[in-house]
Amino acid sequence: MEELDFRGLLDHFAAGGFQKGEQVILGHFGTVQTLLSLIFETPANVMNIQMTVYSLSIHRSVDLVAGEWTVCHATSKIPRDLNSKTVLHHVSEGKLGLGQIVVTLGIPNTRRLIEVGRDKHAFWRTYAIEGHSLYIEITENFPRPPFEAIGWLQPEVGSG
Repeated sequence: MEELDFRGLLDHFAAGGFQKGEQVILGHFGTVQTLLSLIFETPANVMNIQMTVYSLSIHRSVDLVAGEWTVCHATSKIPRDLNSKTVLHHVSEGKLGLGQIVVTLGIPNTRRLIEVGRDKHAFWRTYAIEGHSLYIEITENFPRPPFEAIGWLQPEVGSG
């Protein structure tokens, strides 16, 4: 995994008013499914998979559901020419999260943070997973209410 510019990331989080709980999730580059399972103390399962296969790429949309809550909505772009047939097979099968596919196949990779953001309703990030015969761009959107309900985040002022 590539080394992140942690000081720059922390400065960016501070300037953007990100809460500590948001920082932990947005700055984490292991499988988000595992992290969310630990936070919510129940398995976070990949649900509602929708895929559209184009000639040049696969677009995938999923929800991660922990207990009664949808805790993440993720959209991904998987270019067909930048990924191995094995990666594309696992993506098309739809049984595993994308991070889990990379771990299951043991592909050395780097994860590059492209963007982070937040508002009173959600927080999000876009990042790329890159390796030999591997390139996936993922945008993850985390709705605030489930995280506030378990005390992981403080309610936003004025979000009443």
